Amino acid sequence: MPATKDGRFGFNLLVGGFFSPKRCAEAVPLDAWVPGEDVVPVCKAILEAYRDLGSRGNRQKTRMMWLIDELGIEVFLSEVEKRMPGKYLERSSEEELVQKQWERRDYMGVHPQKQQGLSFVGLHVPVGRVQASDMHELARLADEYGSSELRLTVEQNIVIPNVDSSRVGALLEEALLKGRLSPEPSVLMRGLVACTGSQFCGQAIIETKARALKVTEEVERRVAFPEGRRGARMHWTGCPNTCGQVQVADVGFMGCMTRDAEGKVCEGADVYVGGRVGSDSHLGELYKKGVPCKDLVPLVADILVKHFGAVPREREDEDEDDEEEEHGIGAK
Repeated sequence: MPATKDGRFGFNLLVGGFFSPKRCAEAVPLDAWVPGEDVVPVCKAILEAYRDLGSRGNRQKTRMMWLIDELGIEVFLSEVEKRMPGKYLERSSEEELVQKQWERRDYMGVHPQKQQGLSFVGLHVPVGRVQASDMHELARLADEYGSSELRLTVEQNIVIPNVDSSRVGALLEEALLKGRLSPEPSVLMRGLVACTGSQFCGQAIIETKARALKVTEEVERRVAFPEGRRGARMHWTGCPNTCGQVQVADVGFMGCMTRDAEGKVCEGADVYVGGRVGSDSHLGELYKKGVPCKDLVPLVADILVKHFGAVPREREDEDEDDEEEEHGIGAK
């Protein structure tokens, strides 16, 4: 975490955070601070300490936090210090630069850069899936409007940096930005993340990407967010390995097999609620286990209304049958 000490810029260190099927844990303070120039040496020292001391006999415990639990944070710190060039680490600083009231932002849309006259443009990539033709066109846009550079975000989106501010308008008129890679996605789509899912991953229990889009589209037909509300970040993962990081989402879906109301085996999801990232980060908690995928839409709409400030939309026909099956939400 960025922090100053005696007028010097540097970082307080946190270590050990991880996700796994057996355990998920938040990173813990190491009680150490390093100046900016020591970031690479301290990362090397931490990795070497884990390499030398970590478990190799039990694959279920090949994570740094298990080693920290075994040694204690003070001993782990001393082992890291032994591997530093100066054999010493300064204690953590109380002058953290991250504001506690900081609200997590995204990179969608047009934003001015620190460099005068330049802007960056964030584009939404629906559930992180791009085609080869999209990439060719993105490369052309980066060459024509930017500095031949594209940046990928942890939310599976794309940023075109170093765009001359006078040319932003022309970039926004490009067909790709008017189509599927919009700089202004809907409030729920902009925070939607999904792992590869069963289509291309042998570990996944359920299909994720297409289903995430369909569920979100249907939920957006049912609820809306008042102007000024940030919406909710929704993450999907196809199995307990949680590559989609459902525990840090506002609403998370972890794939599983379950049974429907008739007792038939079907694809489902364990639903998590309340994960946060940023200065007040914490892991979400299991809200409801084993929900059939075809039953997710009304549950999610209810969660968004009760916990995230959404309001129900007026439906044209309150008595109409639900359309989830027609849209393939519950299909394998």
